Amino acid sequence: MIATSTYALPTLPDVEPAPLLKFSFYCFCIFNLAYYSRFFEWQLWYLHVPLITSSIALLGAAMEGRLLSTLGSKIGICMAALTALYAINIPLSSWKAGSFQTFTQDWLKSVTAFLIAGALVTNVRHCRTALNSIGFGSGMGAVLVNWKGHIADGRLVMGRGSFANSNEIAFDILLGLPFLTLIVLDGKSGKLKRLLAFCLIGNSVFTLLRTGSRTGLIGFAVLCFLLFLRTSIAGKAAMAFVAIVFLMSVMTVFPNSLKQRYLSIILGSDVKEQAQTNAEARQLDEAVSSSAARRQLIVNAIKVSISHPIFGVGIGQFGTYMSGVERLEGRQSGWQGTHNTYLQISSEAGVPALLLFLTMMWLSFKSLRRLYKRADLIATPTPESREIANVAYALDASLVAYAVCVFFDYVAYSATLPVLAGFAIALVQVGKTSLDALERENNAAPQIQLINLIPVNPARRWVRPAPVRPNGPGEYFRR
Repeated sequence: MIATSTYALPTLPDVEPAPLLKFSFYCFCIFNLAYYSRFFEWQLWYLHVPLITSSIALLGAAMEGRLLSTLGSKIGICMAALTALYAINIPLSSWKAGSFQTFTQDWLKSVTAFLIAGALVTNVRHCRTALNSIGFGSGMGAVLVNWKGHIADGRLVMGRGSFANSNEIAFDILLGLPFLTLIVLDGKSGKLKRLLAFCLIGNSVFTLLRTGSRTGLIGFAVLCFLLFLRTSIAGKAAMAFVAIVFLMSVMTVFPNSLKQRYLSIILGSDVKEQAQTNAEARQLDEAVSSSAARRQLIVNAIKVSISHPIFGVGIGQFGTYMSGVERLEGRQSGWQGTHNTYLQISSEAGVPALLLFLTMMWLSFKSLRRLYKRADLIATPTPESREIANVAYALDASLVAYAVCVFFDYVAYSATLPVLAGFAIALVQVGKTSLDALERENNAAPQIQLINLIPVNPARRWVRPAPVRPNGPGEYFRR
């Protein structure tokens, strides 16, 4: 028995964008490196690299006429409606000038980043490259913190800039970890690039733990759980071994005050009994007091959301509004935010704005997971389908980290969710196109025909095909 020649599915060529769009795309990648590393907050700030690169990227996308396609999607419609609500909110704000500043200096920049992310990605390879730039930017930021940072009250912080807050450092690192992991597990990436990404992951995790951010620890645990679910049996065993070694190293290397701070997530105020020195007792007392203060802020945000359900008290003005209330009640004001993004939106912009924000997140999750399942269950897997599945899963994991961390931080008007949502729009669009083409090629591919030249036993007429071996480390990332 012999078989006629078999036909492998052809590799689909990437659709190359126009030169202007391609140049704008690489400018956007440079912007991601600058934005997530915060390098230009410390060095060469006078070059205004983030501003220049983002302006070029926006101009290129506009000249190619791709901005409207991003706004025309369901996620884009939610973004436009949310922007309109924020604009209407300004004249109704408790402090109009402050809300106007928040809208122009924070939110409009986020909308710009959303449009750029959704417009400049024209194929799966470019989407992976853009996400890699976020991962490398986040990893470089962790290196910068270890280089320039210092220990204050037992926690790693920077002296100024966006990384002056330990929680912001942890948040930035968490968003980049899924994309660095994607590089390590990508068989197409060069060995040097994967080695660099692996080293950045190790440094990023070490930096995250040094920040003492309990939010960061929870987010990191969620990311590890997502990766654990998707790996093979051997991968789960390897992750368990690494986790044991990692925990033993943490218990040995990190100071007692930092370990007890993390234990306060479980023990609460009882953790103060574990202090060994007066300095540790003071730091743990601050950690417990911080948790109590945040619970009170949540209660206040709920009350404000109930009393101002439609338009809130003005975007960016929760602290200002509560300072006035506390002054009238004869209490000292802390001018603090909500420390919860969802309550920040409901109290400052109203419940309708919160519903739009949640809808935008839900649509991003839904579209990414639908794309991932379709790519993962394709009849004849190819490198292209595996790449689409891996990129969709990494982007989904970063969104999960965002959704968890914003329970403990207030970043409603930052560019993080708009950028991830923009990438979700672009990836789903180009991913569907690629999968449609792969399925057409799969259906059109000739079947293997077996021709009997010698009579054989009917029980052995069909020969079982040899199993397909995993193709590169990327398969280790798939179920």
